[in-house]
Amino acid sequence: MSYRYITSEQDEHGIVTVTIDDPDAKNAVNWDMNQEMIREFDRIDRDPKARVLIVTGSGRIFCSGGNIKRMTAQGQSLEPPDPTLREELYPQEADIRRVVTGLRRMSKPAIAAVNGPAIGSGIGIAAGCDIRIASSASRFGWVFVRRGIVPDDASLALMPQIIGYARAYKWGVTGRTIDANEALRIGFVSEVVEPDALLPRCREFAMEIIDNCPPLTVQAFKYALAESLYQGLDEAVRFTERAQRVVRASEDHGEALKAYAEKRRPQWKGV
Repeated sequence: MSYRYITSEQDEHGIVTVTIDDPDAKNAVNWDMNQEMIREFDRIDRDPKARVLIVTGSGRIFCSGGNIKRMTAQGQSLEPPDPTLREELYPQEADIRRVVTGLRRMSKPAIAAVNGPAIGSGIGIAAGCDIRIASSASRFGWVFVRRGIVPDDASLALMPQIIGYARAYKWGVTGRTIDANEALRIGFVSEVVEPDALLPRCREFAMEIIDNCPPLTVQAFKYALAESLYQGLDEAVRFTERAQRVVRASEDHGEALKAYAEKRRPQWKGV
């Protein structure tokens, strides 16, 4: 499938690299770009051959957020054109919000390869991913309050889960832009590497998942971990027990035990 504002490449291992690709606009999100990301993330989630998603930006920028020139011209933040009735009733399913929540809700692991500035909703896209690895050239601007708005891209809900309430409040209420080392210190990213090493490191991490963990179990683990954030203890344990029953009945569970006993690399079937 071809797109205008993003590119998507899937290799023989099942690593899908989605690149935000509108360098003339500094990779700023727009309505059409968001629809493309939504469609591609949905495709990846349905594709049994797709194992891990890596999201990055073209050139030297990850994503500069919303198109500030359009906001300045309109005198207000951007909203989707002609929202459908469903989007009116379920605004979390509209535009950039669905991009970010879609990343969190998809069953496949998502890695943000933050290659440069991540500003505004660029923070949201990174926050929606499960792992964030940053280039030393990157910087992070959660700048919504400085534009007179609150983070409505789902990052406000996700950020306390990632870095804790106090750090999220301090960062969000000041609207500061921080460098990669500060993002590492507060826990927003898990690693900082040199620019040339960023995509190789993300692919290395993806291959660690692909080689060592059965596909179905990886998906069940993500579902169970994400659900536990919003459930009480008893409900979370019941959900995990259901997930355990599913993966325990899989062929790959038997293969994992057999490969361990035989001291060899497992051969996953995804069933």
